[in-house]
Amino acid sequence: MDDSKTSPEPPEELDSLQRVVWGVLEPHKHNAINVAFSGGIDSTALLSLVVSLRTHLGLRIRALHVNHDWTPDSDTWEAHCSQFCSDLSVPFESYKFSSEEHCARTQGRSSGKSGEARARELRYQWFARMIQSEGLLVTGHHLDDQGETLFFRLMRGASVRGLGAIRPFQRMYGLKVVRPLLDVPKERLADWVTERGLPTICDPSNSDEAYDRNLLRRQIFPVLQSRWPSAAQTLARSASHFQEAQALMEDVAADDLAHCTLQRRQNVLWDLGAVSRDALLQLSLPRVLNMLRFWVDSNDLQIPSERALRELVRQLESGGQQSCPKLTVGAAEFRCYRDGLFLIPGALEDRPAPREAQLWQGAAVEVRGPDIALRATSAGTAGVRASLFEAGTVELRWGRGAQTVQPQGRGPHRRSLRKLLQETGVPPWERERIPLIFIDGRFAAMPRIVVDEFCSTGPSEAGIEILLDDLREKRWK
Repeated sequence: MDDSKTSPEPPEELDSLQRVVWGVLEPHKHNAINVAFSGGIDSTALLSLVVSLRTHLGLRIRALHVNHDWTPDSDTWEAHCSQFCSDLSVPFESYKFSSEEHCARTQGRSSGKSGEARARELRYQWFARMIQSEGLLVTGHHLDDQGETLFFRLMRGASVRGLGAIRPFQRMYGLKVVRPLLDVPKERLADWVTERGLPTICDPSNSDEAYDRNLLRRQIFPVLQSRWPSAAQTLARSASHFQEAQALMEDVAADDLAHCTLQRRQNVLWDLGAVSRDALLQLSLPRVLNMLRFWVDSNDLQIPSERALRELVRQLESGGQQSCPKLTVGAAEFRCYRDGLFLIPGALEDRPAPREAQLWQGAAVEVRGPDIALRATSAGTAGVRASLFEAGTVELRWGRGAQTVQPQGRGPHRRSLRKLLQETGVPPWERERIPLIFIDGRFAAMPRIVVDEFCSTGPSEAGIEILLDDLREKRWK
């Protein structure tokens, strides 16, 4: 996300803190700037700083506030944030957790982490819904947050990626996230707010040591900083070293992914890639795990646990090509077929394929469940015979059963459709999503796979091609 072009020098009248924010936002001044605004010291300082650069950079600014509804004061805090933005002439949008979302968050309160993680996920999901593809989300994470995050993740035994802690630029939930204050101590932000008399709110939950981060902030970090005053800076420097190490690992993973990519694939529908199982297992275990993480992360999916990835690899090693291990990774899933390990996008909705036959006249139609789009178009003298298609009763059916087919141009004998699909190498999960086309009660075609001889075109007859598109690809891109 960083801009490689040299940015112009900031105006001389800006102070050091404004210059920090200028340096980060100037390359993105043509993007819509969405500031995550809670009303606390950090986000108040951030919003004030961004607004102070509005005229200099011509910024389009909006504040986004999440009302978690976890205290009686939540509505008061939202009103405070709305008024603060009004005073700055900044558009303000807010979102209040539903009762179901509130319950999901509070159920994790006793363990600290799970409730915080769920609330964070819900916040970013809303941010993603609000922000268009060219917009940025700007957050107020600062130097002390970086040190706390690294320490917290050390206690969890995080990977190199996790120990890189907070990134200054990152894609999350499909969002471009920018953190311009990551090298700035919290104390400097507090000074900015105090010097300008900016009103802030104080969330009493920040004092609740049932939350792991609060325990770190209130009990552990003061002890560390009393002995090592530069603890936050030192930890942040270590996080940057981990980020560099992660970048090198990603370079290796990208090379491994390219090397292992499955050749001569027979896919009809879209997926997120496939690798050769044999090629993958020739790599050392650390490189396999590194490549799988990279593959998942590069598609903006949730990286599974170390344990889950190791179990997937164990099943790949022990089962041979007959084994079919699966692993869900957010909105997608690892699936196996023959020598291939595929990353398959999940359904758009939790809806099965239609059970009943559907009449179809060739107009563009979208079918949920299988998540496909169909349309019929003129195809010269190829495809299904146009006169038969236009005069007959055309149906979409989904159960293959014991269907037989006489493939167009491949001799007089009928054969099992199931065996034909196996021979073509189309993965089973794709077969389930592709309808069978029947005309006047007879099998005519399976789009992009086979046309039955009985409905094929003669030398001078017009044909109809049945086009098949994958709706999941459109969502992903």
